[in-house]
Order: sequence, then structure tokens, then C-alpha cells
Amino acid sequence: MIKYKYKLKYMDEFNIVVMDFNEEKSLEYANMISDPLGSDIPWRFKDLKNDIDHYIDLLKGKIPEYRHGGNASSVISYRDWTIIEDPFYDEDEDEVEPICKLETIEFVKIILVWAYETYKYKSRKGVIALEEAEIAMNGIEKKLKEVKGLENIDCE
Repeated sequence: MIKYKYKLKYMDEFNIVVMDFNEEKSLEYANMISDPLGSDIPWRFKDLKNDIDHYIDLLKGKIPEYRHGGNASSVISYRDWTIIEDPFYDEDEDEVEPICKLETIEFVKIILVWAYETYKYKSRKGVIALEEAEIAMNGIEKKLKEVKGLENIDCE
């Protein structure tokens, strides 16, 4: 489903799900992929759906770029590539600017998998109602199918 190696981590004290990409060796600064999840990219379905709709428009070529971030990262997405940067990078203090570049379609799939796991986890913990989680998870599954359909078109 997602081409990059990750582990799901559950942080009970904060009731959050983190996708850990530290073991992914094919991307520089892969650990930055999870930075915008939950801070800049919301898990609340209404807001998440809005973001995913923008990403889908981007993947379809309807918009030239989509920018996101500010709290934990700066995310600039183009149709083919997404660039994640550290907004707190200081060229005077830091030796190298940490930048992670990955395929936009993979980034969108990561967002959707993270959101799905977040709803599943939060409903299991009793943070949100099971009915709310099921509605969101069904919506996320539909968006994931739509994104996978775009991926298959890209490959042809």
C-alpha cells in the first residue's frame, strides 16, 4: 500500500498515533514525514476531507501546487513531488537544511493511512464514539480507493 517502511506508534498519554519512518533508508530525512500529521494536517474528518480533496485536485492536475504547514513543518506539494521542510531551520546554526522529498501520491496515502489508524485508535480508547469513527473510516477508505485509482492511471 505505502512503498516506504514505517511503524505505527501509539502514544497513550496523548491519545495519538505516530507513523515512524526512521527505518526507511531510501529517503533522506524520512523521519520528517510524520511531522505534519496531526499538527498541520488535521485528523478531524471534515478538515481532513478538505485537505485530501485539495491533494486529489493536485494529483489530477487541476491545481499547480498545494501548500500546508507552519506549526511543525512546511509542506509544499506539486503533482509529482512533495517537499517537507523544517520551518525552524536556522542556516547560521544548522549544518544542513533537513528536507524530505517524496512522491505526492505516497504522501497522500500516508496521510490517509495515518488518519484511518487515528480514528481506529481513538475509538478503541473511547476518545471518540465508535459511530463517529466508523463514518470517518468509511470516508477515508473511499478517498484511499480514489487515490489508488489515480495511481493506477499514472502508471499506464
